[in-house]
Amino acid sequence: MKKGLIFVLALLLLFSFVSCNTSSDPSSETATETYTVSYQNAGMSSQTVEKGTVLQQPADPQKENHIFGGWYLDASFTTQATFPITVNANTSLYARFYTFQNAFESAREKTIGQSVSGYEYDYTTTATVSYSAVSASGRTEGNAKYSTTGDVSFYDAHTNSGLLFYDGTGYQIRRGNQLQKISLDENERLMNYEAEEVDASYRFDASSFAKALFEYDASQLKSIEKTNKANEYKLKTSFNASAGIALASKLLNNATVQKLIGEVPENNVNTGMYVTFENGEVLSYRYEMQISVTTVQFTLIYSLNFKNVGVAKTITPRVFANLLLTPAQIASAKTEVSNAVSAYETQTASGYDFVVKTGVDFAGKNEINSTFKGSAQRKTIDGTVYFHNDIEIGSDYKNADLYKAGGIADVHIKRTRLENGTVYNIEKKLLKDTVTEVTPYTANRTDAYYLFDLFAALENYTFVEKITKDGTVTYTIGIAKADAQKILNYLNAQLDLDPLGKATVDPTVFGAFAANSVKADKILLTVEVKDGKLSSIAVQANGTFTTALSGSRDFGTQAAADFDVSYELKVNAAGNSFVPYKTAKNAQ
Repeated sequence: MKKGLIFVLALLLLFSFVSCNTSSDPSSETATETYTVSYQNAGMSSQTVEKGTVLQQPADPQKENHIFGGWYLDASFTTQATFPITVNANTSLYARFYTFQNAFESAREKTIGQSVSGYEYDYTTTATVSYSAVSASGRTEGNAKYSTTGDVSFYDAHTNSGLLFYDGTGYQIRRGNQLQKISLDENERLMNYEAEEVDASYRFDASSFAKALFEYDASQLKSIEKTNKANEYKLKTSFNASAGIALASKLLNNATVQKLIGEVPENNVNTGMYVTFENGEVLSYRYEMQISVTTVQFTLIYSLNFKNVGVAKTITPRVFANLLLTPAQIASAKTEVSNAVSAYETQTASGYDFVVKTGVDFAGKNEINSTFKGSAQRKTIDGTVYFHNDIEIGSDYKNADLYKAGGIADVHIKRTRLENGTVYNIEKKLLKDTVTEVTPYTANRTDAYYLFDLFAALENYTFVEKITKDGTVTYTIGIAKADAQKILNYLNAQLDLDPLGKATVDPTVFGAFAANSVKADKILLTVEVKDGKLSSIAVQANGTFTTALSGSRDFGTQAAADFDVSYELKVNAAGNSFVPYKTAKNAQ
């Protein structure tokens, strides 16, 4: 028994000896491999990890007055790290930091740069004003798209509303290198159409308050500062308050507000431009303007928000089926309009109501207005045109800063050709009319067709919108801007501020303007034909020129000014039964 126990103990001792020798042999196991991961430029300690470790993206490091721009695998920042990373060697990660300005420029390039295949943004413009216990507002809501896919590469559609803005919708469509700009009023009638050639790189509308985002280069971006809002930065640029006021004025549909904000000193205008960006892309942009002085409080905010960056979608713009643009289409519509006007003019008897308004606005002065309104009736008998024109003239030309000393006055007259062929001026007065025979009298088109011939001066059509509804065909016609001189010359000649010859001066409504200075912003002719017959003619025109109101007290020297014209003739039924009056008393 003892021998057996001794034998077992001997075996155990031998096993223990063998086990100990085996475990202490370094060649009997594989050592764990480790590698170093270092974080350069990040202010972070390196770490040792085992081979095969899957490394997740670390938290963004921080650097004062800088923005973290991502991890890179090289010191020159050419290869960006893509996480997770499997570590199978010593690895260095380089933290890239941007100054605020460089971060903005980089984010802008990644959002709207040449290499971006598409993007979309929504935008709004809101404005509010208070002055003299009057409050008003306006709002624009829009969406713009850019894409490298499809026929249309850029499309912008927006809607205006509110008392401060022109009601209606606007569109910009780029096909190839042609950019079309289309504006409709609140009734969906064409207000304006323009087409221009643009550079092949045109991808956005840089004419707005967002120039700093879309257009400005490094020299125009003076500095960028962090605000107290997350991811928001304030841009300081070369875009000054005057430029902002000029843009705001173009939006406004209120001459009084335009004048008020235009006269505010620049140092009383506060502006700010703000941008947010993260993950290397621009998220939003905002422009703010505030004016707060004794006479006016005005606020405007333009906001833009990006979406679908890097997505190239096929853009489907609105179709304007009634818009005629080809030379053949325009020529055909012009013939239709001319035929309707000619048919009306050659009627034996006809008549219309009219109103013509003019304005001349010298910078920093009150606008000088005139209004001619009334009715015109005519009848042709044996080749002789008999007429009865009722005209009310009201203007600012009688004011002290113009021709008060010269005797210009508001007047209400009737000019009539009687049955016997004599012509009379009848000055309407409160107590007793003044009746004067015009002798000798020379027949003329102005009396026979009072202000009707302005239509003939508008020859150069650039586009036509033709809409047919309930028996009425409405032609909205764009007129070449070069025709502005013809309009001003015609109205200068025909709008007589002193039809009775009482004044010692002979002013014209637009003054002695320099022909080569006339630049029209818009000339729009609208003609309505109802049941095949002329119903109305209207003209709207505005622009700038250099003029002088000769002999006036304050405006006798050539100076830059804005001009505007509103002209409307509406055919009336009374003209169809017009017959010449027998006596001047009957005509009163």
